[in-house]
Amino acid sequence: MTDNPLHSSQVPSRRRVRVGVIVNNVGGYSRGVVRGIASFAFSRAWVCRVEGINDSRILNNLKDYDGLIVQAATPTQARALSRASIPAVNVSSALPLKQVPSVVSDDRLVGRVAADYLLRRGFRHFAYFSPDNRSFAKLRHEGLSQRLSEVSQSAELARDEPALRAILRRRREPIAIMGCNDRAGLTALDLCSQLGVKVPDEAAILGVDNDEMMQSLAFPGLSTVDTARQRIGFEAAAMLEQLIDRKPPTSNLVFVPPVGVITRQSTDTTAIADGDVAEALRFIERHAGRPIGVTDVTRELPLSRRQLERRFRQIVGRSVLDEIRRCRIERAQQLLVNTELTLKQVAIASGFASTSYLSVVFHKRVGVTPMQYRARSAVSQ
Repeated sequence: MTDNPLHSSQVPSRRRVRVGVIVNNVGGYSRGVVRGIASFAFSRAWVCRVEGINDSRILNNLKDYDGLIVQAATPTQARALSRASIPAVNVSSALPLKQVPSVVSDDRLVGRVAADYLLRRGFRHFAYFSPDNRSFAKLRHEGLSQRLSEVSQSAELARDEPALRAILRRRREPIAIMGCNDRAGLTALDLCSQLGVKVPDEAAILGVDNDEMMQSLAFPGLSTVDTARQRIGFEAAAMLEQLIDRKPPTSNLVFVPPVGVITRQSTDTTAIADGDVAEALRFIERHAGRPIGVTDVTRELPLSRRQLERRFRQIVGRSVLDEIRRCRIERAQQLLVNTELTLKQVAIASGFASTSYLSVVFHKRVGVTPMQYRARSAVSQ
């Protein structure tokens, strides 16, 4: 195997399909998408050419290609894509989706996942910071707002730095801030530093995309919603293959759900007033990868098991055991997508006593088996 599967010449075979890939090759989202495309392309011995979103050479030479995968970022690019004389698939939700076959992140679900995560940590004051006004940012805001409204909460909207600065200055209690992406999260961290707002104790910051470059610049470490970028690329390539083979895809619009939330220092806190319940949540999160039970949690607190269960249900809305299982499943999901660990290794690292027990609990909560989830969620990194 060569180091770059996009340009491999060692896979024997059928007619060589040539695919043009046009993405914003600076962004972490795009790099993840390209890795997913690469995995599919290697399996089919495709020849791919990758160019930046502002380079028009591929679009000016469509006769050289059998198909296109494009991260359409402007109306002009979207129109060019819809008029292309060869099959094309869009992998951007920056614009409202209309006529072009697309595989994109389920951005409303991203917002809902973020809301659930921050609610579990006890926050009751929220803000959404979105200097970007493109479609994906609006959809993430909608998802966050919809989920919060279901529990009679809302999030203040800050469209620029002065607006977020004003929100931070007038806050009275700990606030949770969701950035529309990791770049916005990084800006929020910087504003907190300038204003002397302690992260995560006074303001918890959550980004989106797990962008490696943005993450390398974040201090403290930035928690993020991990969008399934590689799966988006893989599914887009699979859709393009159907179009090239003149087979109508099952759907012209595929929404890919996020993997989950990666917790780093910027949200490593709870805003729950009940100190014992807050400590129970911290203990569960820190030790969910071990085979702990409710007794282990109770042992850490000056409460009886009955007292802990009653107060935990009142505040968190579920039992201690349910929270342990939720954390374990979330950890297993991340390991299945982001590592090549065997199912047995995933079970051990997620605190399950056996692969069979992991499979039973996972299927009940997620709706598919762990291996089906790994296959559906894409491709090795």
